[in-house]
Amino acid sequence: MSPDLAVPAAGTTPALFEATAAAVPDRPAVAMGTTTLTYAELNGEANRLARRLVAHGVGPERLVALAMPRSIEFVVAMLAVHKAGGAYVPVDPDYPEERRRHMLDDTSAHCLLCLPGQDVSGAGDIMSVVREPGASEPNLDDQDRLGPLLPDHPAYVIYTSGSTGRPKGVVVTHRGIPNLAADYVRRQRLGPDDRLLAFASPSFDAAVAEFWPMWAAGGCLVLAPAPDLVPGEPLARLVREQAISHVTLPPSALAPLEDAGGLPPGVTLLVAGEACPAPVAKRWASDRVMINAYGPTETTVAVTASDPLTGDGTPPIGKPITGVRAYVLDDRLRPVPDEDEGELYAVGPGLARGYLHRPGATAVRFLPDPFGEPGGRMYRTGDRVRRRPDGQLVFVGRVDDQLKVRGHRIEPGEVETALLAAGGVAQAVVTEHENRLVAYVVGTAGERVSAEELLPPLRKRLPSYLVPDVVVSLPSLPVSPNGKVDRTALPTPEEEHAGRSASGRAPLTPTEIILAELFAEVLGVGSVGVEDSFFEIGGHSLLATRLVSRIRERLKIRLRVQAFFDAPTVAQLAKVLDGALT
Repeated sequence: MSPDLAVPAAGTTPALFEATAAAVPDRPAVAMGTTTLTYAELNGEANRLARRLVAHGVGPERLVALAMPRSIEFVVAMLAVHKAGGAYVPVDPDYPEERRRHMLDDTSAHCLLCLPGQDVSGAGDIMSVVREPGASEPNLDDQDRLGPLLPDHPAYVIYTSGSTGRPKGVVVTHRGIPNLAADYVRRQRLGPDDRLLAFASPSFDAAVAEFWPMWAAGGCLVLAPAPDLVPGEPLARLVREQAISHVTLPPSALAPLEDAGGLPPGVTLLVAGEACPAPVAKRWASDRVMINAYGPTETTVAVTASDPLTGDGTPPIGKPITGVRAYVLDDRLRPVPDEDEGELYAVGPGLARGYLHRPGATAVRFLPDPFGEPGGRMYRTGDRVRRRPDGQLVFVGRVDDQLKVRGHRIEPGEVETALLAAGGVAQAVVTEHENRLVAYVVGTAGERVSAEELLPPLRKRLPSYLVPDVVVSLPSLPVSPNGKVDRTALPTPEEEHAGRSASGRAPLTPTEIILAELFAEVLGVGSVGVEDSFFEIGGHSLLATRLVSRIRERLKIRLRVQAFFDAPTVAQLAKVLDGALT
């Protein structure tokens, strides 16, 4: 890191960004495709939009919805909202309309920012974000804003899965962001010459850990093309072409990269969002700096992070990041000895205010800190860990039913509620198996329920990461002697699909023949009938991503993953592709 870029561990995000823009104004700050903005250019555009927002009534404690895909416009809008003093609410335009409407209604956003011509039906006060390159515009200060901007003012609201069937908004303040940035700059050795890939969706807090450490270090944030960059060859190619030096991915995204030749050895890899298996660490830590990080949305992304992994044994989630304390407590809030399992509680500047409009849920998770200063709080993570004698924490599991699948935190109750509402389902249980979201369903009157029947209505209600990868239809759910569902007795998807053979006619056209070959190759089966649904014969979204990558490579055609979900048989997909090729 350059000596003139000392990163403050406190303050607000505008102050952090503006300090970097003053120190390295001509360095590239953000890039996407062939477009690059320097720190001075990005700062100027954000200042112009911020003044428009202030004139529109945006200030501290005001929420602004950003219904935009990952783009330079999103970056300008996010910075502008912060400079005006407001907090942004990312609303993924690919979310189902019902979910977007709930988020907008729940936040009562002061206004919504979108791209020109973008469909944002259901929104109220809408402003289009049009980039306005031009002369430098001065930074805003508290005299320009509607009120002073303080570190304890909200910076963003991120929605997470909710056990009641509705997502809940986590209100995160500025206070923890500079602290996180300072730690990550040091830990990842970020500097002005580095280029960090922004891969996470802006609707998830992982994006915060990509944006702000890079900007604190004066390097360039490279935005992945939205919305269909998938792990595999497209991602590996982007890393090579854009000379990426740092990337953050969930461990499950690394397997598809194996087929694409992996990542260049010099790329620093930070994994987060889910448990990192020992074989993954052994494979990927051998020729690069690899760091394992951990933290929920309620703690401003991170609670702990490891030193560079060695690849030996179970990867730890590390020690608390700078300024954070981690308690491992029993069910009576007493510290447990090293090597004993307990629940992890976090204390530090990154603790969120709580859940928007949900004081009850906030009180359950944000508790008085019995070991700190009076009035202090700690966050109950719900994660079971053990502390090794060297101080490193090791993730063990959950104390409740919450799941982590491919970096996403999922409340099974939200998915089960959607399944029961889809029609034809009498009972539903959602669980995780080998990093896949699996739904076990019992049809009304004992009828079998197929994935093809259930998935379309689910996609209209749930974002893609909450839609089950596999649907297993059972005549009844196994129960324990006390009458509760016995999750340990549920068959694995592999057991359920075992013995099924290809059905229907054989492939006829050249496209069908190629697709049938690729289907069978990815699924690891001998043959596939052209009418067999990929998701009915053992496929899931991770394999779908790998299959789409191979189809793109083999047929030299652009195919979105969503298009495959809509046409999951060889026959259906062949019609789609033949239509695109004519």
